[in-house]
Amino acid sequence: MVAYNIVFAGETGVGKSSLINILFELEVSPTSNDVLEATERKKRCIATQDSNVYRLWDTPGLNGGTQGGVLTYQATKELQSLFKELESADGVHLLVFCFRFTEIFTAGLQRIYESVVASMRGIQVPIVAAVTHADVMRQAPESWWSGTETQRKRKELVFAGYACVSTLEDEDYPPTPGRRGKAKGDMWRLIKGYAKPLLPPGSPLKEVNVILFGQTGVGKSAVVNLIAGRPVAEVSPDVQLCTMSSTEYRFVMGAHDFRIWDTAGLEEAAVGFNVYVDAVLKALQLIRRVAAAGGVNLLLFCMPGQRVTKTIQSNYRLFYEILCESKVPIGLVITYLEREQDMEDWWTRNKLALRNHGIKSIGHACVTGLRNHPEKYALSRAAIYGLLTDCDRFGKYTMPSDIWFGRVVRRMRSLVRGVRLPRGEQLTQTLITRCGLKEDDARRLRTYLEEPEHEDT
Repeated sequence: MVAYNIVFAGETGVGKSSLINILFELEVSPTSNDVLEATERKKRCIATQDSNVYRLWDTPGLNGGTQGGVLTYQATKELQSLFKELESADGVHLLVFCFRFTEIFTAGLQRIYESVVASMRGIQVPIVAAVTHADVMRQAPESWWSGTETQRKRKELVFAGYACVSTLEDEDYPPTPGRRGKAKGDMWRLIKGYAKPLLPPGSPLKEVNVILFGQTGVGKSAVVNLIAGRPVAEVSPDVQLCTMSSTEYRFVMGAHDFRIWDTAGLEEAAVGFNVYVDAVLKALQLIRRVAAAGGVNLLLFCMPGQRVTKTIQSNYRLFYEILCESKVPIGLVITYLEREQDMEDWWTRNKLALRNHGIKSIGHACVTGLRNHPEKYALSRAAIYGLLTDCDRFGKYTMPSDIWFGRVVRRMRSLVRGVRLPRGEQLTQTLITRCGLKEDDARRLRTYLEEPEHEDT
């Protein structure tokens, strides 16, 4: 999986948002023939093609003037800010300069082009032309492009490539079967053909280790299948049959080698010694496996689209605060959102409540794992890919050994109610007989369990 940042820029009302919708085959970016309703702030949409992720940035139109929602100065500042932000992260891989078909390249179009290029502040990025309203062309696009070459050179409008497309539906007048499909194909060929590659040929894959966690039945296996794009994890509506322990999955996707540990968290009514020790043992097993793999890059917290419960808070604390000591970036995956008209609406309604409950993240993905909702399933795959590739630049965190594990064991007591531990040799024998530990491991764990609780330093 390779992630590309593709920026769409140009004059207000030329069809930037319409082009992005064509690439998705559904409406993901606001469009209008009225410039008063045009894109007023940059918006990111995520598409997947050939196991790669394309972040499509829809930016405010320039030259809005008194009619547009954003003045040219403000729109230029937005562009400058976006280019600076992207360059400090993954970089900008292609600029799609959008303009209407014209017989004459005007001084106004030249000023828009120069404003966009100036916003890049010297960043070297391929620029391609997306020429909209191609329906009014009276000659082949190739003839028009070659015939206007002198005009473009005179005005210093430099493009690495171009595509002439229509943003009309097939049934729009005049009805033209296949028109929208052709526009989609032409735009994807343009993007794939000229997007600057992230890595030189032959570069090693980037390994990304992810812990996917959440209580049983929240849809973690469906999320694994969503990432893989095929069934690799067993999904069952029966909670008792769902994954109960850590399971590792590995996918090579584009430039990434993803290792994902699907891990059961704490359940409702986590009570008693057995639950506590079982959680400690599973944590220890997971830690050893992740440490052997070089550490963890990202936590993915899988939670259903419902109110925040104590169990959700406990799982967040267990993995983010206790196991990883708040040192590993965490992303939220909100599941079972197929009933939402727009899955992102759930996030808009609930992000403040999550923050008030102490659940913070560096990103989120609102998803459904149900294939019988094809449009939402496609958007879900794009959202989860976007989250994964947004976080691939973080380094690995490796948990320290004994001192760290002692802190984990003690802190985990706060998450399980009614923990009454046997004492002394009885505890050692309990760990051996009921938990299957070797004697040395049982005695080591007993030492941690019997240490008095105090504030770690």
